[in-house]
Amino acid sequence: MLHRHTAIALALALITHNAIAGAHAGLSTIGTTTAVMSEASTADDASERLEGQSGDQDYPYLSAIKALATVGEVDQATGLALTGYPDGQAAWLLDDDTVRVVYQSESYATMSNETYGWPMKNGTRFTGSHIHAIDYDRAGLSTFLTNGNSAAGLVKGSSHLFDTVYNAFGVAVTADGVWGNQALADGTRVNFNAEHALTEGDFFFQSFCGAFYEPAYKYGAGLGFADDLWLTAEEWNIQRMFEGTGVDAHDTMGLASVVVDLATKTAYTVPALGQSGYEKILPINPKHPDYVVLVMAGYNHGIEPTPLRIYVGKKGLDAQGNPVGAGANARDQFLARNGLLYGKLYGMAVANADYAGLGIRNINTDDKMLDDYLTDASAPDRFNATFFATSYQWQGWDAPVSVRDTEAFKWQAASEQPAGYTFLVGDSKTEHPAVDPNIANQRYVQNMTNKGGMIGVELTDFVAAVADGDLPQALSAKVTRILAAHDGALSLDVADKGIKHGNQGTHATAKDGTAQMVAPDGLQWVRTADADVLIVDEDSGNEFGERKYALVLDADKFELAKPKGYFLAMAGGKQSPRGQAGVAAIPGAFKSATSSEFSGTWNVSALLARKANGAFYTADELKGTGEARINASIGLNDSQFIGVLQHKGESAGQVGAVKADQGGQLLMFGLNLPASALN
Repeated sequence: MLHRHTAIALALALITHNAIAGAHAGLSTIGTTTAVMSEASTADDASERLEGQSGDQDYPYLSAIKALATVGEVDQATGLALTGYPDGQAAWLLDDDTVRVVYQSESYATMSNETYGWPMKNGTRFTGSHIHAIDYDRAGLSTFLTNGNSAAGLVKGSSHLFDTVYNAFGVAVTADGVWGNQALADGTRVNFNAEHALTEGDFFFQSFCGAFYEPAYKYGAGLGFADDLWLTAEEWNIQRMFEGTGVDAHDTMGLASVVVDLATKTAYTVPALGQSGYEKILPINPKHPDYVVLVMAGYNHGIEPTPLRIYVGKKGLDAQGNPVGAGANARDQFLARNGLLYGKLYGMAVANADYAGLGIRNINTDDKMLDDYLTDASAPDRFNATFFATSYQWQGWDAPVSVRDTEAFKWQAASEQPAGYTFLVGDSKTEHPAVDPNIANQRYVQNMTNKGGMIGVELTDFVAAVADGDLPQALSAKVTRILAAHDGALSLDVADKGIKHGNQGTHATAKDGTAQMVAPDGLQWVRTADADVLIVDEDSGNEFGERKYALVLDADKFELAKPKGYFLAMAGGKQSPRGQAGVAAIPGAFKSATSSEFSGTWNVSALLARKANGAFYTADELKGTGEARINASIGLNDSQFIGVLQHKGESAGQVGAVKADQGGQLLMFGLNLPASALN
């Protein structure tokens, strides 16, 4: 088998990127792979360890799961490949007959493997992360889970989500210009060290992870964004790329917060949202037509600790709070009407008098106080909090500053603590948040990845706080610890599946046998006719297989209905028998037995449901509040979802040859929770 894999890899290595784009005979095209990378249980039967075939697919709480696309597959017309790791994903109608599925790849350029250059309209090329759009036949997709066909016949084509990108200086990026992660505040371009010099692009998008698609006025007339948007961000800190050069990454423009205008295929860096990098940017109901509210989750350019943060922006204004008129350029008109020029970042704080009640005796912003609270089994599950801004606010395109001079460095400072309050700081590794799909509410759930917990946040006085017409001074909130971070907090119902690799028991417990959530990453809140469900993806490096599971939520009480979850699927792991056998979904793609990660879920039910007369819902019926309303009218076990799996163990062969970086898969699935879990 090793000789066969080597031969395939050597043959594919002869194919250059240009040849692939022009002639790609023999390569797997989008949707042709039918083998599913996830598993219901460890591959303990020889039939589950075959090249190009799936492992155990007898999932106890999934009605079906199939591959929509696999990293490394190429477009049948253009030859351009899907890249990985796959991460943030969503779907919407491109037209009445076409569903556009979009996902972005979490790639690190020369800190991993460079992807092929993504060309902009002006010829500038970006390596690193890509954002892929795959168009599927709507009718075919609606029945995909009920037949044995591959997705290949449904694919109408693929493309990239945008072809123009603006940097942190508000300028369209050109090959001889600058990109924020490689630019100082004065506009000077700084080079990476020789080890990390780029060869596939002029610049690179650093690790696009969680993403969110937000349609215009999702919450009702005038409420929310004015345009259909895609929100994403670069994450982490890329200091290692500058080692030995004398450049400090904190002195650069940092990591881009990106908003894509889907109508014009233009991506804008939005410094008002911050320059420190995020796991995910998530809109929630602003409750007021003049404002937008976004959850800004995860990371802080490596500066620890930090509080949970939200952004509040006011529509129609420039960075100084002046109206943006019809004579302004297209960039500023777009950003202003969506509240993305005039705004502030706010951090969660707790009244000093209330800290002792949370079990925190020493109020110290050098300590990860939020983590201490999460791990304290005796601490109360509910408390009050208030969001405050620091003294920093972005001042406009003509006043650029480095990350060092933004709010990222201010959360811990004594001079920045609100009178009578202290920011409730914790580890910045807070991965996906999930918005309440009941669009009447102004609340969300946040994965607390570092210690393994989950909290819910509900804003309680937003409209009153903006009554004077300006940005709020403070925002009150109620906080619920939905899952504490300690043994005994959570176990999973695995039925007769979910067996860990290596005879280590079942995935009812975490990899070390504790009954708790570990390193939660992907998260989606699904509201259906008969249940509110949180779909969770862990990223713990579990050598016995990473977990994906469902938690049923009592939405009225804002707490779990039961202290247990339902095991949905597992993937990867160093002890994987499939990995040890060297098999892969795309023949020849096996590289090594290593960890995997599910990363997100998106509800596509409303896009695929039919009305009583047999017709699909029209685009007009799905606009605004329509999609959420239709999703909520469909039963959980009748709903359909997409999600992704990051599976770097299958990154060789065709995946490596087409410069797709790390392997993975775009999946479609349905749930099959027991009646006792439903309303």
